[in-house]
Amino acid sequence: MKEHTEKLDLIDFIRFGWKRRKIIMGVAIVAAVLAAIVMFFTKNSYRAYGSFFPSSTAISGRVNLFREFNQDWVDLFGGENEADRAYVIGNTSRVMSKLIEEYKIYDHYGIDIKNDPKGMFKTFKRFAKNYKFSRSGFKHIEVMFSDHDKELGAKVVNSAMNFTENELKKIYINGHSQLAIAIEKREDSITAMINNLTDTLVDLRTTHGIYDLISPGRKNVMSGKMNGRGASFARGLEDIQVIEEVKDRLVIEKGKYNALSNEFRALLHYDIPMIHVVQWATPGGQKAGPFRILTVLLVGAGSFIFAWFLLVMYEYFVRNKERFTADV
Repeated sequence: MKEHTEKLDLIDFIRFGWKRRKIIMGVAIVAAVLAAIVMFFTKNSYRAYGSFFPSSTAISGRVNLFREFNQDWVDLFGGENEADRAYVIGNTSRVMSKLIEEYKIYDHYGIDIKNDPKGMFKTFKRFAKNYKFSRSGFKHIEVMFSDHDKELGAKVVNSAMNFTENELKKIYINGHSQLAIAIEKREDSITAMINNLTDTLVDLRTTHGIYDLISPGRKNVMSGKMNGRGASFARGLEDIQVIEEVKDRLVIEKGKYNALSNEFRALLHYDIPMIHVVQWATPGGQKAGPFRILTVLLVGAGSFIFAWFLLVMYEYFVRNKERFTADV
């Protein structure tokens, strides 16, 4: 005897669903009504937006500011490297923690960080979901923050751009400062050597009575007329020439180190912008959610399809119940 099995094709799928269309429509309507109620009590969220181009670090570099020769043209806007640095710094916990502390985000989210050991972690986690600091394909940075408070969102975005610029400046200023300190330490050691050579020259000149300028490096620049004879005078003359030459070169070297240190020091207090803001965030940001009508329609449609599929599967199971029971 051939076993009869009910098959399920597209026509059966439509027919079974249409048979219970009232139940399916009821499920979809109930789900849509529940979604509408939830959406009614859900607050609107708004997305604040700002963007900027990083500034070129080459244009404010020491080589360009204190150049001795004409340099090639340097763009005011930064390239890939500057955009990468700004992106990394803008996403650091240092910048985000400053934003959280600046606007007391934990209080805004209703998180008790004093009594809850994981309060700050929860704040960071929720803040990171609403905070976006990203690179675009045009070598510029976009900053977005979503929140129920329009004004707070704009403040966070604008502060994020300012804090990122400040962090970039701190890095460059610290680097220039450390270089200046290293150069000045070397300059101090040269100064000590010059002082020792000066003391030696004073002793030699007073001992041998030689007060003329006789450094070979000064190229025929001499003052006075030397008078004296004997081995002692000759020895003193030679020693003075050697020491004067060494001292003169050290004095020149000290001048170079001093000038170089001043160049780096000049970069410690500059107000050259590290970013060029294209758009500051304003409280009138676009709506980020919830999209009530669309949500209700999607919930209703999804519930309709799910209920149709579930009831068709139920009908199919009922018609093939004997076969399924026999298999078990």
